[in-house]
Amino acid sequence: MAESTTSHTQQIRDAFRKAVSDHAERVDGVFAEIAKLEEKGIEQAAAQLDEATRLTKVSLAYAGELAAQWRKLAVDAARRSAEMVSGPTVG
Repeated sequence: MAESTTSHTQQIRDAFRKAVSDHAERVDGVFAEIAKLEEKGIEQAAAQLDEATRLTKVSLAYAGELAAQWRKLAVDAARRSAEMVSGPTVG
């Protein structure tokens, strides 16, 4: 009977070890998938950051162009106003 108990205990121990080993492999697989998803997420975040940077640069350039055009229009309007007030130039 002692051999039967030892054999039974050994079977339980082997089954437990296999279950723990299988679980560890599944956990490793889950973490590998998580790592892949994290990598994709980081790549997407970097791409979004690059796009946001590009859009910011384009927006700044456009704002600069608008400001330059506004200044030109303001100067032209001031000149025309001055001409209207002073009357036609005699030449």
